[in-house]
Amino acid sequence: MIELKLYDRLGAELNFGDIVKVSDRKKFHFYAEVKYLPEEECITPFHTFSFHSFEKVDKVPDHAIKSMIEKRYDIWFVNSPEPENNDGLKAGEKYLLSWRECERLLEQRCFRITVKP
Repeated sequence: MIELKLYDRLGAELNFGDIVKVSDRKKFHFYAEVKYLPEEECITPFHTFSFHSFEKVDKVPDHAIKSMIEKRYDIWFVNSPEPENNDGLKAGEKYLLSWRECERLLEQRCFRITVKP
């Protein structure tokens, strides 16, 4: 049996339901819910992308925009000053969509996490 504990970059322990702010290498532009996805047998948002840094926060800022791209768990972005892309998506949404496109760990089934009560 393995006991898995997650911590942010400052050492705060993370639990399901916590909110983390996520860096895009330059700034913290994204927020995501820590959640177990039983169908995929993984913990979000750590399964989808090579995150650069994340920190636990008390709440999502009021100015953050909830993304409709990801339906499995809650994720928000802070509008960056970048203009919309040609496809009509804001730069933040485009970046979040790229997280879904690189779910290689899920495709390859490199790991599976089963949460038992």
